[in-house]
Amino acid sequence: MTTPATGPEAGPDPAPQPGPDPTAQPGPESEDEGYLSLVRHLYWSQEAGARPQAGTRQVREQMLEFVAKMRTDERAATPLGEPHLAAPTPLRRKVKYAMFRGGRFATRRYDRLLGDAMDLSVALSERVLELEHQVGELQQQVGDLRHGRGDAP
Repeated sequence: MTTPATGPEAGPDPAPQPGPDPTAQPGPESEDEGYLSLVRHLYWSQEAGARPQAGTRQVREQMLEFVAKMRTDERAATPLGEPHLAAPTPLRRKVKYAMFRGGRFATRRYDRLLGDAMDLSVALSERVLELEHQVGELQQQVGDLRHGRGDAP
């Protein structure tokens, strides 16, 4: 008795099963209203581009990294890792770099301004860290007073 081969040694499928046509548009009569409602709900419940929750310290560190990147880009003729300057051929890449350098005088100013704005944000985040620490201490003192463990005058 022979068994059909599976895996890479089996070769290509003899007759692939056709799937649904991705270009076909279903008519309104074939769609269930409950299904459409569920699809809409799932679509709108997704947060596109949502970032994971980060604490104040992590946000501060990310802002410091951004400030360092902007300060580096401010001094560079072409920013490091700029995705818009990539090209499949060397000629196109050279043309893109030449065009970028031609307008760089205008964008360099914005790198500096973004760096300055982030410096202010970093200062604010440091102040928020201090305030969070003070609030924690005050909450501890209030908790001690409510439970009668405070120092009586």
